[in-house]
Amino acid sequence: MLTVTTAGKSPNDAVNIVKNAVNSSPDESLKIEIDSPAQAENVKKFLDAQGFTVVPEDDDGTLYLTASKIPVRTLKKVSPANPQPQESQSTLGVIISMRNKELTSSFLKKFLFSLLKVKSKPNVIALLDSAVKISAYNSPLCVILKKLETDGVQILISESCADRLGITEAVGAGVVADMAEILDEIFSCSKIVSI
Repeated sequence: MLTVTTAGKSPNDAVNIVKNAVNSSPDESLKIEIDSPAQAENVKKFLDAQGFTVVPEDDDGTLYLTASKIPVRTLKKVSPANPQPQESQSTLGVIISMRNKELTSSFLKKFLFSLLKVKSKPNVIALLDSAVKISAYNSPLCVILKKLETDGVQILISESCADRLGITEAVGAGVVADMAEILDEIFSCSKIVSI
């Protein structure tokens, strides 16, 4: 990964620095240190136009944009060759929407942490409404979601909710999916729990 520093530069100069880095190593992933929202916006627009996937990062107070030609996450489609679970197999889908204001982050943290401990994990967790915020890379609950993904749980984040709340580019765990994809996955489960 090529590291580029644009700190202290104007937004246009920052784009030129990144453009030179891309031209010298077109297939290389980039880690770009930034120090202003205008820099970030201009650099991101340039990289988006070049076909890069751009993700913001915060490394102990230093802000970076990580850019890669490979999509960060893609939704795994079930192909016809892969059979759906048999009726006798129990599958579980969990929907978390956090519309209920009484659902505190401490409860949600305990719930997700408990999922790490149980033997039978859900097949899919769908995050809707303001619950999409817990998938952001700077959310303390993102670490738990990443661990659940490692354990084979598919995490789906509502695309429209993430767009509305402005976190689509900040997702650190899970896959941003449209509602049809989320419903396909949830409805394929034999049991559904809604929180």
